Amino acid sequence: MDENGFRERRSGLDRRAGHTRPFSMRSLFGSRRRFRRKEDARKYFFVDIYSPVSVGVLVFTLVLSTVDAFLTLRLLSDHVQEMNPVMAFFLKLGPLPFIMAKWGFTASGLLTLLIFQNYYLWKGKIRTAAVLAILPVLYLGLVSYEIYLMVNS
Repeated sequence: MDENGFRERRSGLDRRAGHTRPFSMRSLFGSRRRFRRKEDARKYFFVDIYSPVSVGVLVFTLVLSTVDAFLTLRLLSDHVQEMNPVMAFFLKLGPLPFIMAKWGFTASGLLTLLIFQNYYLWKGKIRTAAVLAILPVLYLGLVSYEIYLMVNS
């Protein structure tokens, strides 16, 4: 007991000393949405609950990636060539492996960006969340270009 009559209940271990894990029980029941202290703003941290905007960007990008895959298959029938050697390999295996690989690669990359959205890249110049936010714009440009090719072929 201290001088005020209170008994110390803390264990003495600082739970904030280590990094948070991206997948844990707190992912299901947690409440951390952003950093809590001003000094933590430039540190690396994971959140327990992702913002609806981040999840929406992820889902929208996945939809655009799927549209891109189907448009690519359509353009291939017009004798357009796949420029990505990895995806060209999956095209040789057939349309279903191509679509599954395209979706799988995109989904795993987007999930990684979502988990690490609070990390800074290029020596702290840009946050990973900014990369996640720009991807749908790039996919919109790609899908628009593919539609342009289809209309003008």
